[in-house]
Amino acid sequence: MSQERLTRRTVERVAENRIREAMENGEFENLPGLGKPIPDIDEPYDPMWWVKQWFRREKLAQVMAGKE
Repeated sequence: MSQERLTRRTVERVAENRIREAMENGEFENLPGLGKPIPDIDEPYDPMWWVKQWFRREKLAQVMAGKE
């Protein structure tokens, strides 16, 4: 492999081409959540959002409160 570096524009073109090909092949059809709003999209930014989602997803708030 040559030592040539790919320019940012080259990487963007490759990515755009792959996305276009995937769209043409229907690989983005029937994705989960299609047509549904993004949860919490209108909420103000919270730097701890990922921790709160993790707690909800893992049901840790219930465990910590002894409600398993």
